[in-house]
Amino acid sequence: MQSTQKAAPALDAGAPRTEEPVIASAGTPFSHGYIVFMFFICFAFSYIDRQVVSILVQSLKTSLLLSDTQIGLLQGATFTLCYATAGLFVARLVDRSNRVRLSATCVAIWAVSTAMCGTASSFGELLVWRAGTAIAEAALSPAALSIFSDMFPPRKVTRASGVFMLGPYVGGGVALLGGGVLLGWMDQPAVADWLTGHGLLPWQMVFFVVGLPGLALAALVLATIREPVRRGLQTAQAATEAAPPISEVLRELFVRNRFCLPYFFGYVALILLFYSYAAWFPTLLIRSFGLTASEVGKMTGPVYMLGGMAGVISASLFVGKVNDRDALKKVLRIASVAATLLVPIACAAPLAPVMWMSLALYGLCAYATSIVMALAPVPLQIAIPNRMRGRSVALLVFLTNAISGGLGPFAVGSINEWLGHPKAGLAIALAIVGTSAAAVSALLYFIAVKRVGQAATAGNNQ
Repeated sequence: MQSTQKAAPALDAGAPRTEEPVIASAGTPFSHGYIVFMFFICFAFSYIDRQVVSILVQSLKTSLLLSDTQIGLLQGATFTLCYATAGLFVARLVDRSNRVRLSATCVAIWAVSTAMCGTASSFGELLVWRAGTAIAEAALSPAALSIFSDMFPPRKVTRASGVFMLGPYVGGGVALLGGGVLLGWMDQPAVADWLTGHGLLPWQMVFFVVGLPGLALAALVLATIREPVRRGLQTAQAATEAAPPISEVLRELFVRNRFCLPYFFGYVALILLFYSYAAWFPTLLIRSFGLTASEVGKMTGPVYMLGGMAGVISASLFVGKVNDRDALKKVLRIASVAATLLVPIACAAPLAPVMWMSLALYGLCAYATSIVMALAPVPLQIAIPNRMRGRSVALLVFLTNAISGGLGPFAVGSINEWLGHPKAGLAIALAIVGTSAAAVSALLYFIAVKRVGQAATAGNNQ
């Protein structure tokens, strides 16, 4: 089979790479499905560990005497900056080392770090263990998405990546629902007495329960998944050669593929909305409608999960049957439409006057957001050469976390405190941040679609 690495300059035309896989993995469609499923489970666990804090906000504020700004830092800037920075360092490992072993190691580390959050007695200690969770989670997405690119041709990558991208919604939903159920169970007199007798608070037990099962998951990944052969590498010698320098990766992304710049920052804006809602919407319901954390978790968990899963499934259906060359433009176009629909939804959801309306709009927000998220890695999997994909995905992850995760939750908390009204202020802050982010995302995705179309037309005229 001829190597396809020489075709990289042709990506000026914005066309996807069309090389066929050399070897996917140990062979059968069932094994492929199992690998995708296991990485989806890992991704879901990472979001359980990450987002369980959102249902514990009021408990943490009371126990550790935290402000809304500190909560914003805990869920936003501190976590995501560690996640993003670590992602850049592990990205080169993704491009040159055993991705399965790397993933399993990171799952084990973030499981321990999450459980250790339950031992924190101050904001500083909690910050350290949350940073450990963030750093370990950074390798999973680049590694899994790189593996999928070696298992499937471009026209089939969307489905595998879509299943993987169910993780944030299943994991986030389980964090809310499971956290709510756990808190309700621990409010029972017998359980509360047992916890008191052992010097434990309910929020500490939640961290232990959601963190420790990750150790078993890490062992299962390591024992049952084999590293696939990298696609597009002609010889065994090529498979061991050094990955291209980062300067070449940046040139591939932003010079040869002109759609990448608006696509990157369109996704950054979309994730800013995602992190803001994930961090603050449960707290908004607690403050606006006088609910307990347990009640909010039981209601928002299923809504969040079902909305997100429906969006991911819809994304796959919207893409439908498409040839390799048309896949890139169609994926970006669908994302631009979903981001546009988010603008009025993101504005209305926090400001809704009754709870059922707010919950319904929250579900629609999860639906539209998950369509964009499900399709987000596909352009890089299609258009970027093998030895550059890990760092390309890591750069996208870095930008979304350093900017979106750092700015979104912090901005909502800060605007709320500046407005000085704990109920109406939080709703207004979330509406401002969410609407602005959705509008910017829609505009940039539209520009990315136009650039792919212009590049393809130019290439056809040559």
